[in-house]
Amino acid sequence: MADIPDTVLDEGVTRNRLARVYAEALFAVAAKANRQDDVGAELDDLIRGVLAAKPEVEAFLKNPTVSKRNKGPVIASAFASCSEPVRHLLGVLNENGRLALIRSVAAVYRDLRDTQAGRVRVIVKSAVPLTGEQSDKLKTQLQTSLKKTPVIVPVVDPDLIGGLIVQIGDRVIDTSVRTRIQTLRAQLMERGTSYVLQN
Repeated sequence: MADIPDTVLDEGVTRNRLARVYAEALFAVAAKANRQDDVGAELDDLIRGVLAAKPEVEAFLKNPTVSKRNKGPVIASAFASCSEPVRHLLGVLNENGRLALIRSVAAVYRDLRDTQAGRVRVIVKSAVPLTGEQSDKLKTQLQTSLKKTPVIVPVVDPDLIGGLIVQIGDRVIDTSVRTRIQTLRAQLMERGTSYVLQN
């Protein structure tokens, strides 16, 4: 794997720090009105219902050739139905030339909500969709282990063949058949090489 340039890493760290600053400020405003979940739901809808569904909107927001002066009225009109905190966030991001951070801000805000509520987001990859029974059993096991309420984010990846990959933050538990096969193949190759060298 090629080394990642330090400038790219620095940009990523800076972007994450900036996103956290905006998210924490928004969370504080929402908390004063006891509307953390409402504002979070709005952000989720903004990401899924607008940016993901209409890529041209996100492209417009990120377009550096369109001035913030020209973006301002469009944003105010397009998101007029949003709550004042979310409208204000978009306005501040636009004013500071940081609209490209909106997805990162939403992700950090979601983490803040989860932390406050004692929830933890768990990405679960499986070869086929989990049944309701499997999902409930996994939630119970995770809740016992983590002492927090797990929020399962299911991801279907047929290449796994079977088993699961469970990701909790930076921690990954891999019980997939694909990984077992890869591990077995590596062990067989290592043993084969050792045999050739010894003989």
